[in-house]
Amino acid sequence: MVILTVSIGFNWLVKEYIKTAMAFEDKATAMLKARSAYDTLLYLMLNGNFGARELLLPQVEGLPTLTTIPLNGTEVHLFDDITVEVQDSNGMLSLTTINTLALGRLLRYFGADQKEVDIFIDSLLDWIDQDDLTRINGAEKDWYSSQGLKYAPRNYPLQYKEEIKLIRGMKPELYEKIEPYLTMLPQTGFNPNTAKDPVLIAYLDIDNDTLKVLKEYLQTKPISSDAELYSLTGRKIVTDEGVYFFPSRYVELKIKVGKPKPFYTIKAGLYLQENLNTPYTTLYWKEE
Repeated sequence: MVILTVSIGFNWLVKEYIKTAMAFEDKATAMLKARSAYDTLLYLMLNGNFGARELLLPQVEGLPTLTTIPLNGTEVHLFDDITVEVQDSNGMLSLTTINTLALGRLLRYFGADQKEVDIFIDSLLDWIDQDDLTRINGAEKDWYSSQGLKYAPRNYPLQYKEEIKLIRGMKPELYEKIEPYLTMLPQTGFNPNTAKDPVLIAYLDIDNDTLKVLKEYLQTKPISSDAELYSLTGRKIVTDEGVYFFPSRYVELKIKVGKPKPFYTIKAGLYLQENLNTPYTTLYWKEE
């Protein structure tokens, strides 16, 4: 009986060891595939051309035969079990170059009432400014201390997206709803051609009926001017210097390996500036 018990235990340990070894092998393979896909995609992007709503890719022998990649975060297949998503920052709402009116409308779109919006926006501005003066609906160090929290406003620009969950007025369930439409990358203007529906509603301050008209038009061609946008929505967006109706050079990139559920993911924020010495800059990098 003792020998049998020891044998069973040893057999179980061997099975667990093999299972762990196979999991490590799968992860190592996925990591290698993701890094290879990242390098391949980066090469294609740097040698391609930006359109109003997509990247036009060069055709290179031995590389994927994709001709375009949408810049609105649509998932496309790069290889058999590898998908990529590319999102133009001008089609999102930036937490670096903050548009408080659009951000407030996004919060209301996902169910926040006006009082909740006012509290969060004022608290966000208190969080990033360099003084200790509290706005009407905001929060500085004293408020966080009164709630028993062990942190205070940074008094500096946000460093990562999840940081807004620390700010007064931001509920976890609300953050989960708005997170896909926010970016830490800067905006150089606004590009309705690469924006998702909630962002279009929030930035342009339009209703669902107007959104439907706009989306139907965008299925035929991209919008390229204020006059064109005004005829569809009654809104104009070109108010100062910037890149409007066209992508910025800041993009969010996501590479996922594995089917049906991703086994390994790379998320990166890139600046694809035109410079021979530094053709691109990686602004953030996250692996999951």
